[in-house]
Amino acid sequence: MACTIDFRCLDEGFGGKTYKRKWNPEAAADDEDAAMEIDAAYPRPAKRSAVSSSDNPDKQVFGRPSYDVVIAGKVSGRKWKQPRKQRSSAIQVSRKGTTFEEREKNKSVKKAYKERMAELKGVIKRNKEEKRRKSLREKKKKENILKTWTKLQIISKKRAR
Repeated sequence: MACTIDFRCLDEGFGGKTYKRKWNPEAAADDEDAAMEIDAAYPRPAKRSAVSSSDNPDKQVFGRPSYDVVIAGKVSGRKWKQPRKQRSSAIQVSRKGTTFEEREKNKSVKKAYKERMAELKGVIKRNKEEKRRKSLREKKKKENILKTWTKLQIISKKRAR
């Protein structure tokens, strides 16, 4: 069963007032009265940048924060949006194709490659056939030598022991 208690409005950590996405003008008016040197011509930014502590959001932060964007996320805990690297309309732009000369050049290179491969395959096939013929010739020669030069000796008399 789902929990019916809403923890988002608690004032602990970033769960309460400091986690709101919109700027609170009443809190800004209180801060303007308390501050000593605020230029009234420039309004405060609507979104607050990264703060060092949840207790005192006006505390000055030294050094760069661990992220370059302002705190503005979803209550659901979704990750921060990444900055866009290109326009969304760039997806619709079609790629430029290759020129006719490049296609003809690639075609001629492929054709020459295929011809060379066919030639090499033919050379290999001829070499294999020649080797097979040579081995058959040698085998036949050895058989003929054995038939003509050697004589079968039949031993008919057994030795007495």
